[in-house]
Amino acid sequence: MKLLRLQRELIWPEHVSTVELRAWLRSEFADDPDVELLRWAITGLTTAADGARCLQVEGVRFG
Repeated sequence: MKLLRLQRELIWPEHVSTVELRAWLRSEFADDPDVELLRWAITGLTTAADGARCLQVEGVRFG
């Protein structure tokens, strides 16, 4: 069995609260049938020049 590291940068929509963030992130990865995450974590949060919130998410998946 091979494990692969996954990194993604996602725009955190304004309508998603911190309470809803976990469910939203899981739904974002569920939309990609090639990705079955074993573990994931938010490893960064930045604000773009236009005010958009950008999340850096890292995870481990089967390869």
